[in-house]
Amino acid sequence: MLSSSLVQQLRAELAGATILTPGQDGYEDSLKRWSETAEKRAGAVAQVTTAEEIAIAIKFARQHHIEQVIRGGGHGTNGASSSDGGIVIDLSKMNRVTVDPENLTITAEGGCLWKDVDEAAGDYGLAAVGGTVNHTGIGGLTLGGGYGYLTGRHGLVIDNLLKVKLVNADSEIVTASAEEHSDLFWALRGAGASFGAVVEFTYRAHLQREPVWAGMAAFSLDKLAPIVKFANDFALSANPDASFNFGFTTPPHAPGPMLVTLGFYNGLGKDGKKIFAPLFAAGPAFQNFGPMPYCKVNGLLEESAGHGGRKVIGGAACAVPFAPEFYEEIKQDLLSFIKEVPAAKESLLVFELVHHGKVQEVDGSATAFANRGPYYNAVCMTKWTDPKDDDKCRNFTFRLKEKVSEHLIKTSAVNPESIGKYLNYNDLTDGRSDNMFGSHDEKLVALKLKYDPSNVFNKWGAVTAAAVEKNHGYNTMNLKPRQIAVE
Repeated sequence: MLSSSLVQQLRAELAGATILTPGQDGYEDSLKRWSETAEKRAGAVAQVTTAEEIAIAIKFARQHHIEQVIRGGGHGTNGASSSDGGIVIDLSKMNRVTVDPENLTITAEGGCLWKDVDEAAGDYGLAAVGGTVNHTGIGGLTLGGGYGYLTGRHGLVIDNLLKVKLVNADSEIVTASAEEHSDLFWALRGAGASFGAVVEFTYRAHLQREPVWAGMAAFSLDKLAPIVKFANDFALSANPDASFNFGFTTPPHAPGPMLVTLGFYNGLGKDGKKIFAPLFAAGPAFQNFGPMPYCKVNGLLEESAGHGGRKVIGGAACAVPFAPEFYEEIKQDLLSFIKEVPAAKESLLVFELVHHGKVQEVDGSATAFANRGPYYNAVCMTKWTDPKDDDKCRNFTFRLKEKVSEHLIKTSAVNPESIGKYLNYNDLTDGRSDNMFGSHDEKLVALKLKYDPSNVFNKWGAVTAAAVEKNHGYNTMNLKPRQIAVE
């Protein structure tokens, strides 16, 4: 933990920020994260409100060799937004959204959640390409690439990112865009938070028709074959205005595991009903499809993907045609695991069918994002309650996501330029960037050494470990607070 003299000095230098330390009102709440596995006991939490305050906090941490981390939405499961004994720079009070309806832009501060952006844009009949859970922070999702309901029509979140304002490792406030620091802007679009603390994102806005047609439907597990058939037919239709998720979990208030689906159509209800008619023909036990404002779609998963509990996420990729026998096999894997760990019944495995044509229109070298292939994302989220089950649940998640990945390799022609992994769904990586960025790895390491040679931003994965090993000959991913190398 930080000494009282260091805390006093930090408060003096950050007079405009709220500094929370152990024992103070608000400190315990400030440690809360989407997953309890990501919570750590910070030495101090600095709730900042300006880029200048962030710059001061970063400089202070470097001067005193204290670990610093950035907290945006706190939605990851790998603990990257938390610190054991260091300083958490908490952006949650930086949640202002500015909409420019004339120039079709949306500018949002780094502590915003997607709910903030969705609602502000909706007031003007606009939308940004965002995530699929509205309490996710915009920062992590954007910097990792960003898939959402509008991706089929407009591409990834990063394909609609116009510029960012960030604080760099030297505590300078800089703008990165296609015109300014273009190499840094390239790295930020897909390589995450290894290059600075982004305090402001400017997105391209799109005119958004209202209402859209969406909802969820749950089926008994014996309906797997018709659901997989619908998924195959849906994927082959290649409709850029529709998306479909299917998978396995125990829905809220359900007595046991079910086959769950979520559908979205960015258009009239009569057309959406035609698209999803074969799905309804399978006989759902529950469904709530209907017209709704676009800003409400991102709230459909709010309960099932809510805060609380211990969680870990592992991601993979899948491709058509989906083989019913394989999905039957992984269904049984999940059911067997839940039988072994009953408290993990809310765990889920979901396959996300968002049309990837627009994503593939962007050349693979245009951004650091390395997953522009003809694939769909699969996400395994294991959720449990007892820390004694941590290793068991993590191991199961890793095995299941690897099984899905291996199935893709066996059954599909893998694009060598695309890794078949989505960074935001891979909290179980081994810490090496060549696993997450493919052919972009060498360029990213060079940019890391250019913009952050001392590895100040060392918490979110992969670029950092390879870069620092190359520069210093050791891996700071394993260092403790107050042992971080600072030059």
